[in-house]
Amino acid sequence: EPGEGVELGSLATTGMANANCPTEQGSPAEERRLHDFKPTDIEEKAALCTSLERGSTEEQYAPSVFEKYTTNVTLGKKEVVLHLYDTAGQEDYDRLRPLSYQNTHVVLICYDVMNPFSFDNVLIKWIQEVNHFCRGIPILLVGCKTDLRKDKEHLKKLRSAQQEPITYKQGEEACCQIGASVYLECSAKFRENVEPIFSEAASIALNAIKKAKRQNKSRPCVLL
Repeated sequence: EPGEGVELGSLATTGMANANCPTEQGSPAEERRLHDFKPTDIEEKAALCTSLERGSTEEQYAPSVFEKYTTNVTLGKKEVVLHLYDTAGQEDYDRLRPLSYQNTHVVLICYDVMNPFSFDNVLIKWIQEVNHFCRGIPILLVGCKTDLRKDKEHLKKLRSAQQEPITYKQGEEACCQIGASVYLECSAKFRENVEPIFSEAASIALNAIKKAKRQNKSRPCVLL
């Protein structure tokens, strides 16, 4: 509806948002989540959230089970409230992290384009966890720290270990492999493509909610 405000209770990250229907801004709403899922490099994922919420990145990151951020994005004439849950990726939190996955609308699996181990964990660990705890929830794959692809010091370190940065094509291929809706890249440090990522996440989440509502309406009532 024109001018309608929508609240998506939360967006979490680990390396994910709630399947309840959105509500007008200011009306009572149940907790809902847009989850941003992050593999191993927690710092960039946290920077992605703080860059969107505060317009800047944090210099240091202190690991915790999850951090919550709130921000607004505009989709057409809709003002969407995002509650972002930045979840910890360390093994120490493996048993606690799933507690933040309830009522999720959309999952963002993030990895560091300069860290092949982080990229490998998308397939080895994170998609497995997402499919287990958030089955049927739409997924976005996000490549982070793209500014470092041309950083001489980081390239030197990577190549000394006989490794190369993860390419955009590799990201797209991984996106297809895990069944994600879209592959996007960003640099939180320079705020490149940060807002479009969360706008896309909100749009995909809302479309999934609308689709689920239509399917529920079309189901016949059967008495046994």
